[in-house]
Amino acid sequence: MNFCEMVEDFCGKAEVPDDLEGSDGFSLPLADIKALVNEITLVHSKKFLHSIPLDTLTRLINVLDRLIQCAQGVSIEGNENPDLDCETVVLCALESTHAALAIMSHHDMPKQLYREEIIEHILDFSRHQIMECMAACSPSYRNLYKPSENGANDVDEDEEDDIDNSSAGKRRRNTRSVNTRKPAGNKVSVAVYSVVQKLCLILGFLKELLSVVRLSDSCILQLVKTSFSTFLVDNIQILQLKSIDLICGVFASYTQHKSFLIDETIQLLRKLQFSKRALRTYHLADEEQKQIQMITALFVQLVQFSANVPDSLKTTVNWNTILDASIDASYPMNCHEAATEVCCIFWTSVLQRFTTAKTQDVTESKVILENLVMDLLMTLNLPEYPASAPILEVLCVLLLQNAGLKSKDTSARCLAIELLGTIASRLKRDSLICSRDKFWILQELVGAGGNSDDLKDTCSVCLGVRGVNIVCHVCGRCFHSDCLGLGGQENLVRDWSCHLCFCKKQLSVLESYYKIDNKDYVKRKNAGSTSKRPGNSDSVTSLEVLQQILLNYLQEAGSRDDGNLFTRWFYLCLWYKDDPQSHDKIIYYLARLKSNEILRDSGGSLVLSRDWVKKICLALGQKNSFSRGFDKILSLLLASLRENSPIIRAKALRAVSGIVEADPEVLCDRRVQCAVEGRFCDSAISVREAALELVGRHIASHPDVGLKYFEKVAERIKDTGVSVRKRAIKIIRDLCTSNTNFLESTRAFIEIISRVNDEESSVQDLVCKTFYEFWFEEPTGSHKHYVADGSSVPMEVANKTEQIVNMLRKMPNHQPLVTIIKRNLSLDFLPQSAKATGMNAISLASVRKRCELICKRLLERILQVEEGHSDEEEIHALPYVLALHAFCVVDPMLCAPATDPSQFVVTLQPYLKNQVDNKSTAQLLESIIFIIDSVLPLLRKPPQSLIAELEQDLKHMIVRHSFLTVVHACIRCLCSLSKIAGKGGYLVEYLVQIFFKHLLTPNFDNKQLLGRSLFCLGLLLRYGYELMSTGDSQHLPIVKSLSLLKKYLLVEDDFGLKVRALQALGYILIAKPEYMLEKDILKLLEAALSSHSDHRLKMQALQNLHEYLLDAESQLGTDNTNKAPAQYVEENGNKVPVAAGAGDTNICGGIIQLYWNHILERCLDANDQVRQFALKIAEIVLRQGLVHPITCVPHLIALETDPLEVNSKLAHHLLMNMNEKYPAFFESRLGDGLQMSFRFFESILSNHDMVSGNMKGNAIAFVRPGVSRIYRLIRSNRVSRNKFMHSIVRKFESDNWNHSSLSFLVYCTEVLASLPFTCPDEPLYLIYDINRVIQLRAGALEANMKLWSSCFQQRDLMSTSNDSFRAMPVSGAHYSSDQNMTVTPQMPEKTCSISEEDTKKIQADCHDAIAMQLLLKLKRYLKIVYGLNDARCQAFSLKEQPKPGETISKQNIPFNVSDTSISLPTSYQDMVQKYQEFKTLLREDSIDYVTYTSTVKRKRPTPRNSRSGRSAIDRGDDGDDDGDDYYDEDWTGGPRRLDFSGQRSNGGGRMTRQRMHM
Repeated sequence: MNFCEMVEDFCGKAEVPDDLEGSDGFSLPLADIKALVNEITLVHSKKFLHSIPLDTLTRLINVLDRLIQCAQGVSIEGNENPDLDCETVVLCALESTHAALAIMSHHDMPKQLYREEIIEHILDFSRHQIMECMAACSPSYRNLYKPSENGANDVDEDEEDDIDNSSAGKRRRNTRSVNTRKPAGNKVSVAVYSVVQKLCLILGFLKELLSVVRLSDSCILQLVKTSFSTFLVDNIQILQLKSIDLICGVFASYTQHKSFLIDETIQLLRKLQFSKRALRTYHLADEEQKQIQMITALFVQLVQFSANVPDSLKTTVNWNTILDASIDASYPMNCHEAATEVCCIFWTSVLQRFTTAKTQDVTESKVILENLVMDLLMTLNLPEYPASAPILEVLCVLLLQNAGLKSKDTSARCLAIELLGTIASRLKRDSLICSRDKFWILQELVGAGGNSDDLKDTCSVCLGVRGVNIVCHVCGRCFHSDCLGLGGQENLVRDWSCHLCFCKKQLSVLESYYKIDNKDYVKRKNAGSTSKRPGNSDSVTSLEVLQQILLNYLQEAGSRDDGNLFTRWFYLCLWYKDDPQSHDKIIYYLARLKSNEILRDSGGSLVLSRDWVKKICLALGQKNSFSRGFDKILSLLLASLRENSPIIRAKALRAVSGIVEADPEVLCDRRVQCAVEGRFCDSAISVREAALELVGRHIASHPDVGLKYFEKVAERIKDTGVSVRKRAIKIIRDLCTSNTNFLESTRAFIEIISRVNDEESSVQDLVCKTFYEFWFEEPTGSHKHYVADGSSVPMEVANKTEQIVNMLRKMPNHQPLVTIIKRNLSLDFLPQSAKATGMNAISLASVRKRCELICKRLLERILQVEEGHSDEEEIHALPYVLALHAFCVVDPMLCAPATDPSQFVVTLQPYLKNQVDNKSTAQLLESIIFIIDSVLPLLRKPPQSLIAELEQDLKHMIVRHSFLTVVHACIRCLCSLSKIAGKGGYLVEYLVQIFFKHLLTPNFDNKQLLGRSLFCLGLLLRYGYELMSTGDSQHLPIVKSLSLLKKYLLVEDDFGLKVRALQALGYILIAKPEYMLEKDILKLLEAALSSHSDHRLKMQALQNLHEYLLDAESQLGTDNTNKAPAQYVEENGNKVPVAAGAGDTNICGGIIQLYWNHILERCLDANDQVRQFALKIAEIVLRQGLVHPITCVPHLIALETDPLEVNSKLAHHLLMNMNEKYPAFFESRLGDGLQMSFRFFESILSNHDMVSGNMKGNAIAFVRPGVSRIYRLIRSNRVSRNKFMHSIVRKFESDNWNHSSLSFLVYCTEVLASLPFTCPDEPLYLIYDINRVIQLRAGALEANMKLWSSCFQQRDLMSTSNDSFRAMPVSGAHYSSDQNMTVTPQMPEKTCSISEEDTKKIQADCHDAIAMQLLLKLKRYLKIVYGLNDARCQAFSLKEQPKPGETISKQNIPFNVSDTSISLPTSYQDMVQKYQEFKTLLREDSIDYVTYTSTVKRKRPTPRNSRSGRSAIDRGDDGDDDGDDYYDEDWTGGPRRLDFSGQRSNGGGRMTRQRMHM
């Protein structure tokens, strides 16, 4: 049976007479319809459907249409009991739809077949079944699609009208009335799945139908809407894929609907994100575990289909077809512009929605953009998605313009920076991968393919030599068959060409065709103006070869649908745009689109793997304009690092960080280095830390990067931010550990060790841990290699020792190293977990062993260095001795090895005979003597010869050495040696007698000898008094020496000898502190500490106390272990209490309490060195708890404003500790501290040597930082900061017996204006408190001043009246200004004269008026600079808690009160002027100054009507001004108005007295 007979038979079965019409009258077995579909499919594939007679096809189409109509509105899932008939009807209709579309989508079919109503029936049925499947697959969509469960009809009324009254229609209506209830579950049935499969085929045929017949707009829109709706449901991905193809087909064929499709895509994007259905379900071809959103895939396909392929190229073509195609040379450019336009419309809409979104929608819009960019980056450089790069390029262009970085919206700029950073990092990563790839095909592109002779017998792919069995007959390249993927076909390949040669051949042939067919065109052109024509394979560029390899791959391995053709065409449009000669080669480019069809040689033996193609795409991507835009993106991101907003700077820094993460070598770029180093000095700590973090992450892997940034990173070690300092230390640490040959290692050590005494304990711990890792941690395998000179010290320890010495050479002293050694020997910086696990004990033993080895190596190096140099002037061993000194300071046992305890003493003792007298030698001798002095007590039986030799050397240096530091060390060592030798103090007594004689019979011509004698005498008595004879004779030398020193202190006029005598007195008092309690000594020390004393005496007296406290502190631990504590010590019959915290039998606390007031006075001395010494004493006293801490709070607050940074920092550190331990003490003395700081401020200003000209011009400038630091200590506590401000404001509330000086009030005003407020609650409270004071004071004060002014006016009027009466008559109008004032012409002139008592009262009122003026000006300044209007100030209440996270912005407007006169009046006119100024300020206070700007020249404002809130202040009812803190809580801060009439008699006590007086 042929096809026509089968169709006739099928139609005969379907067509029934009218008398048999019934419910089953029109039904066919499903098998028959499937058989027909199979037959149609077979004929369709053979492409002769168009030869079937028209009548036969028309009859078949009508039958199929009736079958389709029978299933209109019927669901595959009938009801809760599935109806087999419903399922059969739907499946028959689906098969009928399949058959009808297979016929209608065939080319060259008669036009009579395409009846519009039949196509509409097909579309309606298909749409309904798609919706039913979506409802079956998604419960949420089911509720949306059919919300009613009571059988309501879900079909439009228009659809019902089209249904006839046939039995099929009745059955359809009956079925529809009961088929609305859906299964409760979400499990897709087999029937639904089969329907989905068939619908996919139908959508595919519908796409083909679009190219065959022109459908109506209504059909197209209906079809498109249904296709878009499929993306709202999960579990039907296969249907969504077909929907994408269909939408793209409409997009390409129906250009008039492009805008509608783009709008629908944007709307769909919002719906998907809103419904949280942004799932990545689109699987990328041949990419494992790579999926993107369906909406992204749709958008990319739409962009690729926007570059429409010419119709003549959509079918099979040959060379003549290409030539006959009348395609303009600008057509590919127009296609590219169309694609760009689609991208612009899409991105503009998406970005606009982000900028206009509400706050709650911003996050959602941001997620949309981020997901899109993530998907596009995932498809970037994949062969099937060439549109990804142009799409991202358009996005970047928009983000670089007003939609992004140039937007006024901060959130939009932040988002732009994030997206640009993500894109730029991907571009940099791809560029790096491509540059490192040695793929053999890519070498051709970069010109590094090499000579074929060099690669002879070498596989071009794997570079292997053995097993090469395939050779290109053109270029001679060799390959393994396995590397090419040919398997065992090597023997079948003859005259084989590699991929490069094959594509070169293809392009060469196409160019030759093109050249032959364009001879006439070439002749018409001038030879000089025409571009060079490719005529042979040499003219084919390597870039074109790579492009052709990609095109061939897509033609062979790609799908056979239109999508593949549009992909290749899109590539050609991109390359056409970038080719400067493209306009002359349009035919050549068109031929490349289908080169395999034209040349009929596909190179089937050439297998190209997916990985190879991706590498080629990546390499080609580096040549496009998108990749070339990386530098532009990077430049603008770097420019964003200089933005004013710290948020934007931080975002930009993170964006640059992403780029650096992709390629750390970017940090070496000069532009990047300048920008990042600029952020090292950013005003925001978070930005500085992020900038350091950016560099620090790549130090270990790229040491060359660290070398470039070392200088700037080292500067950040002194940063004010704790986190920044710690990050800088870690970076330098990593730089040193990753690069063992780091040339700047010594400087790195110095920079790190400079923070060992950092104010932050965590930084100290980090520094100690860093050096632990550098020097004291035991590395593995370190003892395998020893020093070559025969030492027993490992080479690794010797190297560390040299590092320590090199560091000490460039350090001013070894004290930081002492701290490092001390803390490493205790390992107190390690975490508690290490101690708990027992690792601490093991590490302690290891550190101690390494320290012993380092000391041993230092001793060896001292000998080696001195033996190798004969120059006596230069001490080469000094740094080694200094290092040994540092270790000995921490623990002398390190220099007394168990094997030979006297080794160090015996070795170092000969250096004491050095006769060179210079500073270096003095340093050397001092350190050696200290080491000997520390080690000697550890020796059980030192050799007598050694003791005798040491005594002689020390005695000789005490008498003759010119450096007193060496003499000091010698005396101390000699006394220690005398104790150890057991010979008594005969040598000490002998020396005391010698120096005593010098002082008893002084030779004032030799003052240097006298000073030396005083110095030595004091030291000998300090260290050697215990060696002298016991009993009364022990005190005799001290008593005589004290009498002698008093004589030098009281009589001698030479300040040098006085200072030296005071120093000697201090040494003696350290040995016998009880003498400090005697009256004559007390008077001497008080005189030295008095303010009128010479600063040298002050410093020496303070240094004596400082040394005494340090000596007492060092002996405290030893005394506590050996003696029982006592509460009192009796001296001369008096019991002296020991201060709390001392805890021993010394009288330290009692002595300090005697001198404490003098020490505090010197803390505020005019001399900066004196202040520094006094503050150090205060630090020790507070540490030991010798006095009550509250006594020094005002002085420390004053020292916060010290111009000397060292003092201000130490004072702040002490205040911080005190605020943590005793917050109540601290806060209670803040007011006194302010008064003290003012006195200190005035004394500093009077010291011309200390204050620069700029500081005098703006005197408050050096006070402001200190006040700000104090305020920050208490700012976090609302009650504390309010008390602080209130205590200052109360200074303006004076009473009759206590007036603050007006200059002090100006100072307080400046301080209040300079406080660093960060939240609105702070300035609002200050305004609130100012309003309270003005409320209580202003009314009564204005009334008093008005009364005084009236008296003066009366006096003036009386005087004027008497003078005028004698000259001419005067009318009474002059007196009308004050009806209440009674003028008595007979009143004596003396009645209104100012008495002394009245003068005091007037000045008191003016004093208060000036204070009120200062407050009013401060209030106005606060309102303007912080933008606070009257309504907000009046709404403030102490009962309302401030909103968390609320910030306030401050305008940069200086506060100026210099125009306020603070001189008290001395005449009537002065007093009246003060009254007028005060009244004017009260009137102006009613103006809402927040509407003013600092640049507007303000005129005197007109007072408001009292009804509209004339003033924000009211006069108090009773004038009570005790100012107790508790009253603040009761005042609500509501709107207030002052009544300035002053008519109430109880406005204030002073006013009542004035009236009585008058």
